[in-house]
Amino acid sequence: MNGASDADGDDHDSLAPRSPALGVVVPEARQVDFARAGVLLTAVEALSALVGFAGTVYFAWVLGASALGVFFLFDAVLSTVATVADFGLRDAVEKRVSEGEHPGAILGAALVLKLTLLCPFVLLAYPLAPVIDGYVGAPLTGALVAGVLVYEFGLLTLHVLRAELRVAETALLSFARLVVYVAVAVTLVGLDYGVRALVYAFIGSYLVLCALGAARVSTRPARPGRAQFRSLVRYAKYNGISALGGYVYNTMDVLVVGYVLAPAFVAAYELAWRVTTMLLLVTNAVSNTVFAQLSAWHTRGEHERARDTIGSALTASLFFVIPAAVGVFLLGREILGVVFGPEYVVAALAFVVLAAEKLVTAVNVVLDAAVRAFDHPRAGAVATVVSATLNVALNLALVPRYGLVGAAAATASAVVVHTLIVGASLARLTPLRANTHDLGWCALAAVAMGVTLLGAERVVDPTTPIGLGALVALGGVVYLGVVLADPSLREQTRAVLRSAV
Repeated sequence: MNGASDADGDDHDSLAPRSPALGVVVPEARQVDFARAGVLLTAVEALSALVGFAGTVYFAWVLGASALGVFFLFDAVLSTVATVADFGLRDAVEKRVSEGEHPGAILGAALVLKLTLLCPFVLLAYPLAPVIDGYVGAPLTGALVAGVLVYEFGLLTLHVLRAELRVAETALLSFARLVVYVAVAVTLVGLDYGVRALVYAFIGSYLVLCALGAARVSTRPARPGRAQFRSLVRYAKYNGISALGGYVYNTMDVLVVGYVLAPAFVAAYELAWRVTTMLLLVTNAVSNTVFAQLSAWHTRGEHERARDTIGSALTASLFFVIPAAVGVFLLGREILGVVFGPEYVVAALAFVVLAAEKLVTAVNVVLDAAVRAFDHPRAGAVATVVSATLNVALNLALVPRYGLVGAAAATASAVVVHTLIVGASLARLTPLRANTHDLGWCALAAVAMGVTLLGAERVVDPTTPIGLGALVALGGVVYLGVVLADPSLREQTRAVLRSAV
């Protein structure tokens, strides 16, 4: 989504290769250095995660679980509205612009469709304000409308940049947004704005993202034709279902928990969710890096390169998730209690389930990106319909009976089903090549780390900040030490670092 493409994309090099599938001239594509882009993106996102994590810890202690739960419910409602109002359009823009054919007209069509989709929400929000405010727990409907608008257009600029293969810039813009959010929120919390501090900071940060993103994109809107509208709708109608599934995994459990339990439980569960989401730091960087390039290679008929990239992406995606899941299994209760406070320990068991779920999600993200890049969004849509339906049903059945653990189990079950369906669909398009040696060695290193931590807990108290930090650092050292003992992984690490430098 970072781009060096033309503003309108109408001029094609006469020497450009032809797509064997389409029989048309395909423009010469900019190529991504995966190691460099991946490392830069991961580094920036790691810094973003650190800043965001520090801010979340501060707000958890200062505001308390009940107030923080109100903000998380506001965020969940906003996510619901944004998912429905977008319905896959952002990803459709990324896909079509990355193909290089009339990108300006594609963006123009996207803006028209985006405004059309947002209008019903804006018109209905205020008549429904009593219901919305009552569910969230504060009069925030006006802020919700503003938040949805800046959120949608801010994210649209990031997707255009990724389509232009300028992935690293999207991480920098996202980091700038996060810094604005944390800085404004901390300031307003100090001025006793309470939960409104987080809401106003959220709106302001996405307003900054929208302005900076619009200034950075190279693709400029042009007058669209029917072909551009049909192209976007054709892709988005399936991808929108997939996006709805992502929303269900991320938000449905919070909405159900918020309906059944008190806001304090929402805060505890959402914090556990957000911490485990940080385990996907590299996974998300890999997905954002490879999607547009896989799309370009597929369009140009370079299928072998695409297959090799998928295999490498799976290894990179799981590299840090495997040891992190083991760490949460051993130290989950201590992490929640020491870092956020004792009132959040209620989510400890759900925390472990969500960490295990991220192992499957790390695979799912790569496979789903590949299916979409190969222009088969219908496969993801089918997987989403099945898994999202399962997720909703399980949340409604399990949360009232098992609470937070039920919500985590519902999400984990749905992700497993989605991954199986998407994996089977992708296998029909191209042979899947996972590097079993490298993944097996990473699993072995994680086991060695776990055994070491079990022994170390006998002499180090994990319920203190210093003790917990020491155990986490020890686990990281053991894991990396065992991983680098393997010649293949050691050489791959050196190659990535050389490319990044």
